Amino acid sequence: MRMRFRRARAFTILALVAAGCGGSGTEPVSRPDPEPEPPPPPPAVTTARYRVIFDATWSASTHPTNFPGGAHFSPLIGAVHNDGVTFWALEGTATPGIESMAETGGTSTLAAEIRAEIPGSALAVINGSGIRSPGSATIQTITVREDFPLVTLVTMIAPSPDWFVGVSGLSLRNADGRWFDELEVILYPLDAGTDSGPVYTSANDDTQPKEPIRSLHGERPFSDEPIGTFTLTRTDG
Repeated sequence: MRMRFRRARAFTILALVAAGCGGSGTEPVSRPDPEPEPPPPPPAVTTARYRVIFDATWSASTHPTNFPGGAHFSPLIGAVHNDGVTFWALEGTATPGIESMAETGGTSTLAAEIRAEIPGSALAVINGSGIRSPGSATIQTITVREDFPLVTLVTMIAPSPDWFVGVSGLSLRNADGRWFDELEVILYPLDAGTDSGPVYTSANDDTQPKEPIRSLHGERPFSDEPIGTFTLTRTDG
């Protein structure tokens, strides 16, 4: 009987306290704070798709000095990447991939350099066709992301010792962080600094040590006219 009484009494006291109806001097029961709301999920990484048109204007009428027969550009090669990597830069030294592209039009070495940066600093390799000049080539789709907004794209001027055109680390986002609807880049000839030949059809003359990549705008055999343009147009906006 005594055991039953104690159990019943304990139950009664707990019930009174839980109901907030204890006698005088009974302190209210503190309750734990509610669990905080979980943070919202991070916003989705935005992407954009672009079409690239290479309009080659290099011709005997725009660059008449010793304009070569069979003038053409090698297959386009490049990367979608972020600012963690630079594949070439004015006043920089050409990598083996840029050297091979500029001297022979080969793309495999540069493509390997780009793939070595995936997934950390590069998102994808860009490939396009070669064309006769004047002429036009189109890369139908390249996809860039908020965390990979830069484009590098190059092609050899052929025939030539080590001359090329291209862009390096071109951002497709404006200062406000919005994707450009369209960008047009005017292209002038560049010297990779790996071959010392002075004319389009010079024999191989390896430059040792390598010289910095530089512009040939207005230097013989080129004129002040551009070589062509890259036009990048957003296709999913």
